[in-house]
Amino acid sequence: MKIVLIILLVLVIMLIAFGLSEQYADKFDLYNNLKMFLNQFKLNLNFKQDKILDFLNKVKSKKQFKIFITAFENYIKTGIVDLHELKVVDSEEINELTDIIQNVGKLDLSSENKQLEIFIERVDIRLNKAKEDKQKLCPMIIKLSLLFAIGLAILLI
Repeated sequence: MKIVLIILLVLVIMLIAFGLSEQYADKFDLYNNLKMFLNQFKLNLNFKQDKILDFLNKVKSKKQFKIFITAFENYIKTGIVDLHELKVVDSEEINELTDIIQNVGKLDLSSENKQLEIFIERVDIRLNKAKEDKQKLCPMIIKLSLLFAIGLAILLI
């Protein structure tokens, strides 16, 4: 019975570790999808705010990026940006994402192109940071959790 409880404890600790490391992967996916979205939007600069909904419906999204797309659609319909459901970004990043939502598709062609370049540069910086975090922190969290779980199991035996 004691061994079964120890195995369950190790499994629970590892599940928690995978959950924590998944946040870094989700953040990377968010910025990767956002960069692809902005590049795709840049290629189709003839879209303006009123036609963005059709464009957004064609964008394939998952997890955190889906929340961003939903917030974008809600902004177009209601004029209110609500990104509180994004759990993998801090307040500074939420401000940048809000800025993107509020300003994409509102300018003339040349200004829109310049602004999209600025947004893509910002997203590139965030994407590189998220990629580094994902590559460094995800394996570290899992390894440390495994070591902790094994150490705890040894103490309990």
